[in-house]
Amino acid sequence: MPTLNDADLILGAAIVVELLILGKHISMKPFNIFIALIFVVIVSGFIFFKDNLISGPNSSSQNSQQLLADRINYLDYSSSNQALSQKKGKTVLFFAATTWCSNCIALEKEIKNRLSEIPKDVIILKVDYDNDKKTKTKYAVTMQTTLVLLDSNGREIKRWIGTDFDDLLNNLN
Repeated sequence: MPTLNDADLILGAAIVVELLILGKHISMKPFNIFIALIFVVIVSGFIFFKDNLISGPNSSSQNSQQLLADRINYLDYSSSNQALSQKKGKTVLFFAATTWCSNCIALEKEIKNRLSEIPKDVIILKVDYDNDKKTKTKYAVTMQTTLVLLDSNGREIKRWIGTDFDDLLNNLN
């Protein structure tokens, strides 16, 4: 069975575009133009996403997690985010936060607004203080806005109650 390659798909899209251009000169009905445009969008989507379709969802989500860990230094806590960060040699900062704590909300907003100031070798993992009892117990977190700094091997370096971004930066240095 023959398979389509990128050149075949691009050629097909070019033919449809040419038909659209010619269609305007030979009074093509608006509905037919709409259908042809939808076809071009679908073909373009297949070209753009074909690597994800071929490799499958698991490798795609793992690659996405790796890209996130490389580019973003503030993520929700998960054991896989922690493991991936430590594997990359990053220092992990747990931020125990809640959705109802005004100090947590203010600090999180400041973290998001000033992400570029966080050292590239540090990743902040936001731990759900109300629901993640396992992590909270493991690191003896007894209060929201607790920040726990871990080295790349998962050992605690220091901890503090944080309500200010500048204080956070000072504790990272």
